[in-house]
Amino acid sequence: MINDVRIPINIITGFLGSGKTTLLNYWVRQPSMKDCAVLINEFGSVGLDHELVEKIDNQVVLLESGCICCTLQSSLVNALTDLLSRAVRKEIPMFNRILIETTGMADPGSLVTLINYNSFIEQRFRYDGTVTVVDGVNIRKQIKEQFEAVKQIAQADSVLISKTDLIDEEEVEEIERVVEMLNPSVKVHKVINGELDPGILKEIGPFNSGEIRDPKKISAWLATESSKMGVASSIQPVKVSKSGMGAVKRPSISVHSNVATFSMEFDKPLSADNLMDALEAVQMQYGDSLLRMKGILNLDSDPRPIVVHGVYGQIYPLSCLQAWPEDRIQSRIVFIVRAMVKDQIEYLFKSIVLGE
Repeated sequence: MINDVRIPINIITGFLGSGKTTLLNYWVRQPSMKDCAVLINEFGSVGLDHELVEKIDNQVVLLESGCICCTLQSSLVNALTDLLSRAVRKEIPMFNRILIETTGMADPGSLVTLINYNSFIEQRFRYDGTVTVVDGVNIRKQIKEQFEAVKQIAQADSVLISKTDLIDEEEVEEIERVVEMLNPSVKVHKVINGELDPGILKEIGPFNSGEIRDPKKISAWLATESSKMGVASSIQPVKVSKSGMGAVKRPSISVHSNVATFSMEFDKPLSADNLMDALEAVQMQYGDSLLRMKGILNLDSDPRPIVVHGVYGQIYPLSCLQAWPEDRIQSRIVFIVRAMVKDQIEYLFKSIVLGE
């Protein structure tokens, strides 16, 4: 299988005060980030003065770690084009990954759309997943009152729980359980004292490059059950609590908004034309409510397993695997959607894909 040689882009998001900037501050100083370019909102928020090797200009600096930092003072297209041009001219080192910081309430969906549908960018870069930083101290209030907090978790490829040094292990476990209910099979990591190995960026997608498209990772990626919750059902205000004989019960975490996870399985090969029509119909009618969709498909037009993936209402180009996970020649598709339209999405997709 030919590897995708385009430069991967990761988006890092999280509420204001979640610890996202503190984590970035740590990451850009690590030697393992020497081949990475980081696009941040402003240099002032990440104290870099003592780490500078070279100030290229007011927008681009080179750090002692080898990491390139660039402020997003113009459009993302201009920033990416400028960085790549500078690297080609050898004004800055060539990079093999880009990390983009979003503002606290920003919806990364517009960035994902641009990366996937701008022809210049799409030919040179590829979206490689979203990292959501969850505020371990304040997530209770945020997830209860703000749908955006729920949405950021549901759409994440990796969730980082920050400030775990400020809360006890019971609270960390409670947060992990709710995160995995909202987004089954998502990778969850703990940030301690604002520090976490940036190597987790290379682990996000199970299908982002040929060498890691192995069946076990695909099966884990398609899981519809949380290893800690046991089941991933519709979430309409969820409450998760710990129980124990004689113990004082900690107040449970309440989830503000309606989110539902459901899956479909099809034993017979699906029509490729019907599949594309179904995906297009769901995207057109319920794009804003489609938080995440992922699956492996058995199509009548190709004997190979086909991976389908969508987030932020965008469906990415289909890709192929070399072998079927667990030798199960079967279509399996997982949806994470707004619960209020779950039945409509399920009916629409199923009726079109089966030609009913």
